[in-house]
This record gives sequence, C-alpha cells and structure tokens, in this order.
Amino acid sequence: MEKPNNILIVKKPQDDKTARAMIELANWLHQTRPDMNIIVERYAAEQFRKELPFVHVIDQNEYTRTVDFAITLGGDGTLLHLSSLFPKAVPPVVSFSLGTLCFLMSYRFDRYQDILGNMISGHNIGLNMRMRLFCSLHQSNGKRIQVDGKEVRDRQVMNEVTLHRGRYPHLAAVHCLVDDQYLTECIADGLIVSTPTGSTAYSLSAGGPIVHPSVQSLVLTPICPRSLSFRTVLLPSSSIIQLKLTVVDW
Repeated sequence: MEKPNNILIVKKPQDDKTARAMIELANWLHQTRPDMNIIVERYAAEQFRKELPFVHVIDQNEYTRTVDFAITLGGDGTLLHLSSLFPKAVPPVVSFSLGTLCFLMSYRFDRYQDILGNMISGHNIGLNMRMRLFCSLHQSNGKRIQVDGKEVRDRQVMNEVTLHRGRYPHLAAVHCLVDDQYLTECIADGLIVSTPTGSTAYSLSAGGPIVHPSVQSLVLTPICPRSLSFRTVLLPSSSIIQLKLTVVDW
C-alpha cells in the first residue's frame, strides 16, 4: 500500500467522547505527517475551527477521487454513514470503537498510534472486504420514482434494502424476481434484502441467519410473513433482485 496523502476522519456527531478523540487523533496525525491533508466534514471543521485550524473541507463529490483512506470514530452507525458518503468505490477504512453498538468496529482507540503508524509507514496490513448493494427505485411503468419533482437517485448501501408496508394497515404483497425469473410472492409486513454485513442487523432480528462477510451472498428475509413455510433465502451475490408491490383486494 502506498503512503496515503489525503485522509478523511468521520466522527459520531454530538458526542463528547468522539469529539475529544478527533482532536487528539488529528493533532497527532498533523504532528506525525505535517504534509498529510486531513479532511473532515463541514460541520466538524466549523465545530473544531479553534482546536484544528489545519483541517480541510472538500465537496463530497470529490471524496471518491481524493481520499486515500478514512477513519471512523464512533459505532456501527458512523461506519454506515461513511459508506453513504461514497456513491462508488470506498477507500480503506480504519474503524475505532467509540460508539454504542460496535459490532463492525475493528480497533480500540487507545491503539490508534500503532495502527495508524503502520498504515502511514506503508506497512502491509490486512483488509476485510465488504460488499454493498446497488438499489434503484422505479414505478410500475419503469420510470424512476420522483419526490418533489426530482428523481430518487440510485444508492449503494452497506447493510440492507427494506421494502415495508409502512402505514398501510394490511400485509404487503411483494413479487420477487431473481435475474428476471419469478421466485415467489411474499405476503408479509415487508421484505429485507441484506448483505453479509447486514445479516447481523435488521435481517437477524427478523429471523434471518448470520452470514460471514467472506461469503459472497445476498440474504432475502421476510418480515412477519403470513405463511409459516416462508423462510430466508440465500442467493448469489451477482443476483439481480426485483421486488414488485402488487395490489391485493383484502
């Protein structure tokens, strides 16, 4: 791995512990590698303009092209937020456990100097690859769904995509197609399509299995299905899944 020049630090917002951690870590990085560009989100730059006058703010659209690696200070939600900042490829991420739920966190914060020192020095380190889902929303006629006159943009998500009945008082009827082949009709409160990473989140609470991150697969889990025989289905990670809401006269 080449020595990084541009590093993005993302912290859990409105949290004193991660605020102190960011100040300590950013100052250490600046002293260790004064030539390194430390990038933070705009709100963090404004919050720490006195403590961290050397940090940079760039447009989010430039993250993918500019950032060499990223650091998260918080819990799983902070890591998911970081993932959402990169609509395409995500750079290597070092996650420090400082949040409420830290299932995905790799390291304790008190080891940050050793861990980041190895990365900055260009030493070989292990990477845990995590897949994401590509999601797009369309009307029944194939046109993209619009909100306030604007098309809902495509998204890449790290945990899951959930189709839920929302405020509708009856069960939802969802037709499931995989690679343009009809799979089943799900009569339930909703349906979850999750990654292996997301298999320990909402899908697990809905009765789905835990899938190791190295197992490239998609997890299709019903939410409170009407049929007792409808259980979770594991599909290849290359599958194209279509979920179509159908109108049912209950």
